[in-house]
Amino acid sequence: MQTVTAEYLDGIREGRATFREHGISVAADALDTLNALCRRFDASSPVGQMYRGERDFWKAKIRNA
Repeated sequence: MQTVTAEYLDGIREGRATFREHGISVAADALDTLNALCRRFDASSPVGQMYRGERDFWKAKIRNA
């Protein structure tokens, strides 16, 4: 079983804050940027976890739009 990290949840919070401020219109650009950042940072690092949380938030928003 894998645990959700605090950093991953912080990434989701960041995505929500951006969504509240800018709406779905920034989703594609955010997702492109976050995909690139996820490739640059190890998945087990705190920063990598944060970016993955935010990326997953935007993926879900696009999927449910």
